[in-house]
Amino acid sequence: MIYFESFFYNGFSFQARLLFGFMLVLSLVIGHRTAEAATVEWTGVVANTCVVTLNSNGLLGVATSGQVMSSEQTAGQPASVAVMSTGPNVVTFGSPAMTLWAPSYTGSPIVSSKQQSNKGHSSTWMVTAHQATVTAGDTLFAVHAQLDDAANAFPMGAYKVSSEVTCAPAN
Repeated sequence: MIYFESFFYNGFSFQARLLFGFMLVLSLVIGHRTAEAATVEWTGVVANTCVVTLNSNGLLGVATSGQVMSSEQTAGQPASVAVMSTGPNVVTFGSPAMTLWAPSYTGSPIVSSKQQSNKGHSSTWMVTAHQATVTAGDTLFAVHAQLDDAANAFPMGAYKVSSEVTCAPAN
């Protein structure tokens, strides 16, 4: 150590040597401190939600008798409705109603609808609202509509059937 002292401290004052020694000891103490750590966390909550999206409206085709218009007839097409649910929910297909008809039409058709899904939900033709229970995930529904007038043929003109599709938590 004498050699080190004489080589290293040569030309330094006593105060400078004292400060250097203190800094050397301090750097050794600080240099050996353990690393500090912090835990980072992410939290989240999934609420029971249900989103109904209309992918496409349907088309009514006319039967050869002229007394039935339906999405199942030639040129007809069902409406496409997607339901994204994060939990158990009930999808309600409202009572169908004829909301547009040719001015010369004077009949009283039976208005009905039915649905089927990619997850096995299905119904028969219904004139009132009907429901399907869905679980978490995406469900794609094909919704059909029909106008049936056994007493009258549908005259030339535009026709429309409307039904509201809603989704709410299952009880």
